[in-house]
Amino acid sequence: PLVSAVWDELRNDKRIDLIDNVQITSISAPSPNTMGNVEPPPPVEMSCTRSTMKEGGNKENEECTISADLLVAADGANSFVRRTLGNSFPMITHSYDRKAVTCTVELDVRKGDMAKTAFQRFLPHGPIALLPVWNSRNSDDDEEEDAPIYANVVWSTTPSEANHLLSLSGTEFIKTLNHHLCQGPNVNPPLLSNNNNGGMPHIPIIGTIAKEMDSLLRTANTALTMGTWTESPSRNFFRMPPASARVVGPIMGFDLKLSHVQQGYTAPRVALVGDAAHTVHPMAGQGLNLGMGDVYSLSELIKEAVDSGMDVGGTGLFLDRYNQERMVKGLGTVGGVHGLHELFRCTGSKSAGSMNAHAFSSGVNGSKVESVVGLGRSLGMNVVNSLGPLRRAFAEAAAGAAFSR
Repeated sequence: PLVSAVWDELRNDKRIDLIDNVQITSISAPSPNTMGNVEPPPPVEMSCTRSTMKEGGNKENEECTISADLLVAADGANSFVRRTLGNSFPMITHSYDRKAVTCTVELDVRKGDMAKTAFQRFLPHGPIALLPVWNSRNSDDDEEEDAPIYANVVWSTTPSEANHLLSLSGTEFIKTLNHHLCQGPNVNPPLLSNNNNGGMPHIPIIGTIAKEMDSLLRTANTALTMGTWTESPSRNFFRMPPASARVVGPIMGFDLKLSHVQQGYTAPRVALVGDAAHTVHPMAGQGLNLGMGDVYSLSELIKEAVDSGMDVGGTGLFLDRYNQERMVKGLGTVGGVHGLHELFRCTGSKSAGSMNAHAFSSGVNGSKVESVVGLGRSLGMNVVNSLGPLRRAFAEAAAGAAFSR
């Protein structure tokens, strides 16, 4: 829906020329040493092949050249622009050895505000996210009271498990999704077993105190979790995710990796935005927000240049400002999401079941360090959830409030 809405706006704006059925074959951009000279750098030139339909239904290809004072690369993680101008945009990359499975599902719910609520569940091999999309129920039209509610699923897991999910039928996928997503909170396992003191000195009173503290912390954490359980859509506490009824459309998969430009988002008369400049793990849902922030920042600077009668791509004044603003934000977000991913990789509770005979079969409890991290993480999230102002601050930051510059 978002992409369709953008295309509708572009078609209706008379100031914009849309050129379709075009494949860019080469790009010629000014070299870095042309910026800052007395003469502005020459425009970017793109050689293209355009397909047109002639009489009789015959397709004909014609060569053309498009020049631009500023080329904005918004062509995704495998950006042709960035790869073609590779010397200007070296990348930092890190593979998570994980794959995301994504699709759209219809929810098995007809009331409440589930159409506006996002859910995420953390499993040993990666999180499952159930993300709201535009629904007719989002409107105030009473006639749409019984309209279906849809959501996007993003399931991050190992490549082998992702391939297994991709091989399932729609019915089997829904059954597996509901099994793993629609369960109550897990209970953290004891940090100290009954057979040993977890490395504590063999002094009875110290071992007893350590076990009692372990029990107290786990009980407090469980109480904080269960104390916020509610089925009321008006309360902003823990709720069970809704069950999914059916898959709508194809089930697709893609590899997960971290990437970020190493030196900057800009080159003479070229600017990168969105996934062309950076990719992040989808667990925090920050990729879109970060890309929208890029677009907002660059569009504001273009407007400033046009209003002042200056060439936005012919001077470093505007592109350098864009680069400085977004590099700080981009590196901070990419690093923060990577830190969250590493934190949630530590498994502190047992899996909510197995997908098949070989799924989630090892490393469930992990080491004692993982159990401590798991309990600390769970306690921290419960404390944040219990403190309204802090919870709202995190929610606003995650939502990319105001695309702050």
